[in-house]
Amino acid sequence: MASIKQTPSGAFQLCVKNKLLPKTLWATFDTRDAAEQYGAQLERLLGQGIVPSALLEQTPPKPQAWTVGRCIVEYLRHNAVPESDVKLLDTVRPSVALFATSTLNYDWAEAWIKSMKRVDHLAPSTIRHRHGALARCFDWMLRKHPDIMAQNPLRLLKRGFSTYTPEDAAVLAQEGKEPRLDIERDRRVAEAEEAAILGVLEERSEDRVFFNLALETAMRMRESYTLYADQVSLQKRTIHLERSKNGETRQVPLSSVARELLDSFMREYQAEITAREGRLFSYWNGDLAVRNLDRTTAEVSRRFRIVFTEAGVQGLNFHDLRHEATCRLYERTSLSDVLIAKITGHRDPRMLRRYASLRGSDLAAHLW
Repeated sequence: MASIKQTPSGAFQLCVKNKLLPKTLWATFDTRDAAEQYGAQLERLLGQGIVPSALLEQTPPKPQAWTVGRCIVEYLRHNAVPESDVKLLDTVRPSVALFATSTLNYDWAEAWIKSMKRVDHLAPSTIRHRHGALARCFDWMLRKHPDIMAQNPLRLLKRGFSTYTPEDAAVLAQEGKEPRLDIERDRRVAEAEEAAILGVLEERSEDRVFFNLALETAMRMRESYTLYADQVSLQKRTIHLERSKNGETRQVPLSSVARELLDSFMREYQAEITAREGRLFSYWNGDLAVRNLDRTTAEVSRRFRIVFTEAGVQGLNFHDLRHEATCRLYERTSLSDVLIAKITGHRDPRMLRRYASLRGSDLAAHLW
C-alpha cells in the first residue's frame, strides 16, 4: 500500500508497504505527480509478484540532488525575505543555481567571489550584498536541513574578501580594466542648493512636499511614494511604515515642519488622494510587483534629476537626501545612535555611521 505526504521542506515523500518488500520503502520526490507515478508503477509490479532487483538489494531510488537553485527556492518559499534580498537572490541565481550542495566548499566560495571581480567586474559593495543574501540563505539551510548542507562556505571567507587583490588587478589588466573600489557617497546639501531646489518646486506642490519629506524624515524613496493617507497620524506626529526595505515595520516621527507640510498637502489634495484610493502621491499606481516598483523608482529618480539640474545643483541624486536627513538628525538632536537607527530603519550600526558624515565646520563648532 502506497501513501504520500508532503514534508516541511515542500518535497513529497512516498511510503510503500508490501509483504514482498524486505522493508518499508521510503523515497522523496520534488513533485506529487512524480511520487504518484513511481508509486503506481511499483504497485503494479508488486501486484504481479515482481520486485525490482534494486529494492531486493534494499537500494531505494536515488533522490534528486539538492542544488543551490533549489536551496534558494526553498528559502524564499518558507521565509519572509526582505525585498532587497529577493532581488539579490534573483540576480545571483543564474550563476550558482546548478551547483550541487555536496560540492560547496571554501574553494567554491572563493571561486565565486573571484568570478564577480574578474568576469562581472563588480564593485566591492555589490559583491558584499550578493554574498550576504546567499549566505543568509545558506544559514537557513544549515538550520533547517543540516543533513543536506554541512557548512556554510560563504562564512569561511576572510574579512575583506570583496576587496580587489593584486592578483585580481593583474588579471583585469590583461583586458584593459582596473580594480573597482568602494566609493562612499558623502554628498551633503548646502543651504543655497536647498533654496534653489525649493525655488524650482515652488509651483509643484506634490514634488515640493515629497522633497521636504525626504529631508525631514530620512525615509527611503520607495517608503515615501508608497505611502497611504491612513499611514500618517498627524495627531501622533508619526508615519507608520508597514513594510520597509528590511521587511520590518517602524514608526517614523514627524518634525513640526513635516507635520505642517503633510497637513496642508492632505487638506488641499484630499479629493485627489481619495480618487487614488488613499495613495498620498501620484507617482505610484498601487501595483506592488517588484518590476513596477523598480520602474516607479527609476521614474521618480529621473524626475528629480531634472529638478536638480534646473536648480543648477550638480552631483546630487535623490538618495543623497536620506544621507542629508540622517546627518541633520545627528546635528540638530541629542538622540543616540540606537534611536536614530529606529527612525532611519538601519539595522547595521556600521551602515548608519556611513550616513553620518558630518561637516567639519559643524563639528568644529562643538570644540572649545
